[in-house]
Parts: sequence; structure tokens; C-alpha cells
Amino acid sequence: MKPPAGLTARRAFWAEHVQAWRNSGMTQVAYCEQHKINTKSFGYWFRSRELENETLTILPIAVREVATASELKLRHPSGWELILPCTIDPAWLAHLLQEMR
Repeated sequence: MKPPAGLTARRAFWAEHVQAWRNSGMTQVAYCEQHKINTKSFGYWFRSRELENETLTILPIAVREVATASELKLRHPSGWELILPCTIDPAWLAHLLQEMR
């Protein structure tokens, strides 16, 4: 087998063995034993080749706008309630809450 262009000798070696194993019909362990190859190394190169060949798919998604409240309600345990618009300045609200302590 001629290695694909651009592959290093090591990558070509493993690419050839992965392809030969696929064509053999043997288990990975049996193939490795027959060819005196380390099974863990074979598995590593097999997985890395699978990842290289994996194609990415872009899926459309629907983005929905999250409904936001139009007002902010502050309730105190003593029973009072303060209703403010959500557009209130956060610095002003912080100042108000500090003054209410």
C-alpha cells in the first residue's frame, strides 16, 4: 500500500495496519498478535485515525427570546411592597436599599 501524501513514516505505518486490520475481519487483538504489534499502540492509532476521519455536522438551532419581567417587586417581611420598573438604574436601587437599612 502506498501511504497517503503528507503522512509521516510512523503515521503511514499505522494507517496501513489499521486498513489491513479492517480488511482482515479479525479482532484487533488477534490482528496485533499475528503481526506482533502492541495492542495499546494499535488502539491509540486506530482512535486517532477515527477522530481524523470524523466529519463535523452543523445543525440549525432555534433561538427563542426569553421573556423578561417588566417590573421589579421588592417585598419586606413587615408587609410593604415596592414596585419599580426593570429599567431602574442599578446604582440608584443599591443606594435606596442601603438607605432603607
